[in-house]
Amino acid sequence: MLQFEPERMNWNEIRNRAEEFRNKYISPPDLVPVPIEEIVEFELGITPWPIDGLLQKIDIDGFLSNDLKYIFIDSRIYMDDRWENRLRFTFAHEIGHLVLHSNFIKDSKFRNETDWINFRKEMSEDNLYWFEQQAYEFAGRLLVPKNKLIQEIENNREKIHQFRMLTENSNDDLLFQAVSRVICDRFRVSDGVILKRIRNEKIWKEFDF
Repeated sequence: MLQFEPERMNWNEIRNRAEEFRNKYISPPDLVPVPIEEIVEFELGITPWPIDGLLQKIDIDGFLSNDLKYIFIDSRIYMDDRWENRLRFTFAHEIGHLVLHSNFIKDSKFRNETDWINFRKEMSEDNLYWFEQQAYEFAGRLLVPKNKLIQEIENNREKIHQFRMLTENSNDDLLFQAVSRVICDRFRVSDGVILKRIRNEKIWKEFDF
């Protein structure tokens, strides 16, 4: 199996790649929620391929085929509307791999779930961390553009002030969690994704609540 060492890009480099992708495929570029399913199928020509029990077998929601033509996805997540936000993030995550790691994926030999397991096992823990975290950061910025996140926080300033009063003796984590639950539906992502964007983008210092 080909050994892979992801380029150690910093988060700003990855975010710039996400913004370049947004400008190319999303119109207007700051549109939210991002029509990620349409981008995958109609803009990129990638076909979702549901597989029964994929999550149970290999402990991931989906992965990109090495010919870059399919996203293999757990069928329960793909078919059940209750998992829509998770599906959207999985698609964005695999687009992250497409943009950041496509050359390596094309050179790999995996064809099925077993090959994918072996592929991941043969990566060092450090390389696997970078491989996945880079795609996570790309997906987060793609689905939650920073300017729209700031705008949504501004739109909920009064609620956030109320939360602040209730959590004034606590650290900011409780406040961030409450804010994330309030605004996540605007982006059709989980509150966990919003919470991570608030922390990663370090935008809270721009506000005075």
